Amino acid sequence: MNAVENFENALLRLVEEDAQTALCLLTGAFVGLTLELIWRQGHEPVGDVLIDGGESRDITIHAAKKEIAPG
Repeated sequence: MNAVENFENALLRLVEEDAQTALCLLTGAFVGLTLELIWRQGHEPVGDVLIDGGESRDITIHAAKKEIAPG
């Protein structure tokens, strides 16, 4: 079994056990990889990032939330 098959199997098992956690992990990985690719291409994503889905859905990665001081 190769790495892709291992990943797919593990993801499917996680979805069965805890779909919310699976979605959080996938979303975090997608955003992190997307931003890394943008940085590697020499760009600094300072605002929202729009991914044109062509005929399908577009995806927007919103800019990081500003930290709110406690109190």
